[in-house]
Amino acid sequence: MKHLQLINFFNRVVLSILLFFAVFTTSAQQQEEDMFFKAGDKVSFIGNSITHSGDFHHYILLYYATRFPDKRLTFYNLGIKGDNANSFLRRMEADIVPNKANWSIVMAGMNDVNRSLYAPEKQAEADIQQRKDRALKDFESYYDTFLTRLKRTKTNIILQKPSIYDETGRLTAVNLIGVNGALERCGEIVDKLAKKHKVMVVDYWTIMNEVNAKMQKHNAQATVVGQDRVHPEPVGHMVMTHTFLKAINAPERVSSLTIDKSGVSQIHAGTVTNLDAGSDQVSFEYLEESLPFPVPPEAEGALKWITIVDEFNKQLLQVSNLDEGVYALSIDDILIHNFTYEELAAGVNLAVYKNTPQYQQSLKVLQQAVAYRNVQRKLRDIKFVEFSYLPQEMWDSKMEAIRQFISEYLSFLQVSNDKRYDTFKKIFDDYLHLKPLQEGLEQRARVLPDSIYLTAKPTGHRFRLVKAERNMPDRSEKPYGVNLAGAEFAHQKTPGVFNRDYTYPTIAELDYFKSRGLTLFRLPFLWERIQHEVNGPLDEEELLRMTAFVDAARERNLWVILDMHNYGRRFVNGTREIIGSPNLSVAHFEDAWAKIAEQFKEKENIWAYGLMNEPHGMLDSVPWFTIAQQAIYRIRKIDSQTPIMVGGDSWSSAQRWQQASGNLKDLVDPSTNLIFEAHLYFDKDASGTYKGTYDTEETTSETGMMRAKPFVEWLKENNLRGFLGEYGVPDDDPRWLVTLDKMLEYLKANGVNGTYWAAGPWWNKYKLAIEPRNGMDRPQLSVLLKYLKTNGE
Repeated sequence: MKHLQLINFFNRVVLSILLFFAVFTTSAQQQEEDMFFKAGDKVSFIGNSITHSGDFHHYILLYYATRFPDKRLTFYNLGIKGDNANSFLRRMEADIVPNKANWSIVMAGMNDVNRSLYAPEKQAEADIQQRKDRALKDFESYYDTFLTRLKRTKTNIILQKPSIYDETGRLTAVNLIGVNGALERCGEIVDKLAKKHKVMVVDYWTIMNEVNAKMQKHNAQATVVGQDRVHPEPVGHMVMTHTFLKAINAPERVSSLTIDKSGVSQIHAGTVTNLDAGSDQVSFEYLEESLPFPVPPEAEGALKWITIVDEFNKQLLQVSNLDEGVYALSIDDILIHNFTYEELAAGVNLAVYKNTPQYQQSLKVLQQAVAYRNVQRKLRDIKFVEFSYLPQEMWDSKMEAIRQFISEYLSFLQVSNDKRYDTFKKIFDDYLHLKPLQEGLEQRARVLPDSIYLTAKPTGHRFRLVKAERNMPDRSEKPYGVNLAGAEFAHQKTPGVFNRDYTYPTIAELDYFKSRGLTLFRLPFLWERIQHEVNGPLDEEELLRMTAFVDAARERNLWVILDMHNYGRRFVNGTREIIGSPNLSVAHFEDAWAKIAEQFKEKENIWAYGLMNEPHGMLDSVPWFTIAQQAIYRIRKIDSQTPIMVGGDSWSSAQRWQQASGNLKDLVDPSTNLIFEAHLYFDKDASGTYKGTYDTEETTSETGMMRAKPFVEWLKENNLRGFLGEYGVPDDDPRWLVTLDKMLEYLKANGVNGTYWAAGPWWNKYKLAIEPRNGMDRPQLSVLLKYLKTNGE
């Protein structure tokens, strides 16, 4: 009996242990020994304008805040634009020493070489080489003196080799040949001084040269710095950040979790509870100790050239022993991605998925870090004037005395007809505006780090893996949807800079509109961006963006229309040409669509290829009918399945359809799978600009329906399929909504679906936009949600 009791006791113990591991599994924290900088450290970045701007060291702060959110650091921006090693000595006691930093990270060289000595017109001067050599000799002497004095403060020192001067790019600034070689010599001096003072070195110069060469191999106008050849833009600052993190051997993992048939088999920097694992589904609660590092959108271009995500941003999830199939991963009921069982078994890096709640939280940390950077920039702008233009005895003077000095100085320049007057006037005006704000800016600079670290505190999330539903909805339901604009923005900038001139819709937008019942999305894009040169290859980066959007929609069983948003035109060698003109032939247009169709013909969720947005004013000798017919034939040689959507002439006007586009009924499609696209707006000129009020635009409740009628009647007479690709109303008068409602009721009754104009991430307060504001639906959505599918076939 005692033997049985003992067995039962041990069984209960074993069961309790198993339940513990099934329900609660934790790991050691991110170890402080993994941190180069330790909790509580104060870190000063001392330098010139490249430090003054603040991007690279704020990216480093962002890394630390998201990776070690419970171990706060304080970063000081001690950059001054125009500074050199001698300037560091001048402001050392007033600006550098008082921070009592644990670490001082120093960069000089760009101004020390005296770039003006390399101007082309100076190269014939007899003593020019001696002056260049003297500048480098002075750099070494001043820098050595500065480091000797800095070491006495008991701070730890890191020296940074200067960033590059771009002598190889086809850029707008005058090319000062020899500057980059002088900076290389500065780097050699840095190595020499580092050895003497026994400090470490971060080598930006070598890495940035390598990246710059790779960039310019593809595009001679690209640069890792800026058009001025000197100052890195965000991409360059991210390259510097990557170089710095490598130099300090920063930890690579955000977190990692491995689940197999026995439960959690490996975990790093996190806690798992409520694990329920089967062969075809897995769910659990997961509290990670870190957040993924959010790469700012404006710096994403660096990811093509550096491996910062692979090396320093691994948020790994690995799940093995699943049945064969595709699994949908959701976090907090948000669909993140569909993964094959093989991908999950090998492990996936969640840090590359921007729609995770963790990444979205990191973006909020980024917002706080940007605010901190901006405040510090303004404070450095104040110090720039004081240290660079005011006499040392006036650095702590009252404003009255400073104003008097500035007034007298500017008067002297003006009386002397000094060409620098306008420049100095602006510098001093900006200073006089900022200086009274200094106390408030300093207060913000003290509290913003608290906001950064508070925002970075991780929270728990519910993970769920289930077999994905892969069937697309029935096409015959004819869904309504919305235009997701952004990729066509800044059409005059071709190709433009991604995330500066234009953007792409986000996964969050797909999820938002799907949650409201909208399942069809028209994606406007520019011909010049997807194909930089006529008859050339499709641009790989733009194609990746477009494909990523289409694939994200497919994962959610959503339809996409690819809409070439070019109005029958495109830029060729800087000039906007019309299709059919000598420099832009119909064959060029055919070629573009053939290459697009080749890439997307296997995609199951392409609702249609939208040949051209709002063609108008086409050449009499090459009418829109001819252009569309040739493109249809060419596409059908590649893709016989996907519907082709043909917009009407005369801005695709529904109201003018029968006069301007009636002949499109004679288009021939070998696959008999055409859809005709019209557009319709309710203002007086039907342009969609809505410059006036509902009354001054002379709109009535019947306007939309009456303008749609010519198009709808034409479709019915010719037994053709139609689509209303754009329609939209302002949010400033409820009567617009009545007009919209009546038109949609009419369209639905006649089996015509469409996409509302517009949504997209950059609309801000555009009055037609239906992006939610402050988490609230826009008023137009209440009408749109009444019409999710037509009564058609």
